[in-house]
Amino acid sequence: MRLLTDRHFTLRKQGKRSDRSRLHRNGLYAVVIAAVTVVTGFKGILPVYRGHLRDYLSVGDGSFGLLFGIGQLTGLAGLLFGGWILDRFGPRRILRVCLTGISAAMFLLAFAGPRFRVFLTAMALSGLFAAPFSIAVSAYLAKLFPFHQRRIISLNLASTSMGGMMFPLLAESLLGWSRRSARVTFGHILHLPFLLTGALVLGASYLYRKRTPKRSAGPHNPNNQRWQWRDLILPPRAFGLAILISLHGLADGVLYTWMPRFLESASFQEQPVSPGLVMAGYALAYLSARGFLALLPEWLGKRAFLVWPGIIGGVILFAGLLSRNYMFAAGGYLLGALCWSCEYPAMVGALLRNDSRQFGAAMAVSGVMSGLSYFLVMNGIGRSIERLGDSRMWMIMLLPALVFVLVGMGGLIWSRRFDT
Repeated sequence: MRLLTDRHFTLRKQGKRSDRSRLHRNGLYAVVIAAVTVVTGFKGILPVYRGHLRDYLSVGDGSFGLLFGIGQLTGLAGLLFGGWILDRFGPRRILRVCLTGISAAMFLLAFAGPRFRVFLTAMALSGLFAAPFSIAVSAYLAKLFPFHQRRIISLNLASTSMGGMMFPLLAESLLGWSRRSARVTFGHILHLPFLLTGALVLGASYLYRKRTPKRSAGPHNPNNQRWQWRDLILPPRAFGLAILISLHGLADGVLYTWMPRFLESASFQEQPVSPGLVMAGYALAYLSARGFLALLPEWLGKRAFLVWPGIIGGVILFAGLLSRNYMFAAGGYLLGALCWSCEYPAMVGALLRNDSRQFGAAMAVSGVMSGLSYFLVMNGIGRSIERLGDSRMWMIMLLPALVFVLVGMGGLIWSRRFDT
């Protein structure tokens, strides 16, 4: 009897050591993928260059909007097939392929020169791979930490916000460097960093090579069935979340792209703070809010975070824009971001909790809706600015603030109808 008791104690002790080792290993994997995701988002530095980039490429606001909208359009193909492949084969293969494609786009940006069409091609190529990459990262982390999905996704998003905080500051520093030195042109500070980041992303793609030569189907499609279009047909519960996620991504993306341009527009008579510093503050707000969300227990606020962040954040931004004051508008953007940044991890967590078997398909459908609407809205905003003029640009920026409020109301309806 004593022998059996001692053996049981030894096995439990070995099991605990194994669990700690696995958690430590998975934690290291999470840190690595977060760092890789930061580097892949380096193209987010381009909107901060605002008027300098428009002048360098010799384009107007209409083409400027097209430049940042084209990636969402080309990302539709990547989302459609990437979501299905993710559900079938798992995230590692998606990560490897997407990192290779993103690095190719960065190399293209590094050697584009002032040619707008080459820039447009590079952004289209980047969008093709960036959209399925983001889905694969979420699925990869959820697989590493199946019992802490919302928390690990929040922590990853918080860590990647470091890039959003550093890139605007880097952009302002590089712009200041080019103004102070006659030898350093805008072309230098624009292209050379993409050469370095492209090499880093290409190297990171080798980290996710297939572990075994055996071809196997993923956990959700064990029979290796052929893909059909009906695989994208979602139940109402998952489709409702897909709509909310797409609207959130649309509003957030539109604001991030146009806010630096808006802050330097004739809507304001002066700029007490540089737009780049405001964008860095926006990333800091995301980092703080999502870091806080990652510390909360998984069960706490799982419904409240679907509703109130969008409503409160959208109202704050709406009020800041209506003030017609630079500091109030910038402050409203930062405070609003502090609120609505909690919304996306909660929605992804709800999707994993309620419809994990169709997670890839749901995120793909969401990306398709977001990509189409983003492309149309970005081009529409660019042409609207050309027609209305800089001084009325604040009216256009009210639209994404309203969308956040609508997303919060939609979250309330969904949580009462579907959440379990």
